[in-house]
Amino acid sequence: MGELNRRSKTALLSIGSNALLIVFKVIAGILSGSVSIMSEAIHSGMDLVASVIAFFSVVSSAKPADKDHPYGHGKIENISGAVEGLLIFVAAGMIIFESLKKISEPTEIENASVAILVMVAAAGVNFFVSRILYKVAKEEG
Repeated sequence: MGELNRRSKTALLSIGSNALLIVFKVIAGILSGSVSIMSEAIHSGMDLVASVIAFFSVVSSAKPADKDHPYGHGKIENISGAVEGLLIFVAAGMIIFESLKKISEPTEIENASVAILVMVAAAGVNFFVSRILYKVAKEEG
């Protein structure tokens, strides 16, 4: 893979933050019994898959033009964007499924303070990472 460029390193930051958020959201979801926290964990799982796709697309798009790709490999980023968009629909379906399951089998939310703390921390992490992603995307085109 060679040395990672700035875009690749930023994509790795997204992978790491999403993986960490999944762990904390799943733990908070289990401790609290909250379907919204578990839904957020599912959403973060889809974000993780999208981050991995983005990482491989920026690594691949950085390759120079060759015999099979005379105009370069940049189009792979467009394809990965479409795949990431489809993942949003998959996440929505999974969240609807989990919600319907909780409606049919309601449980009381426990340890709400843990769930709230995790979600506030996740919002902070997502804000921080999204600012970095936006800045690098704007600067790198």
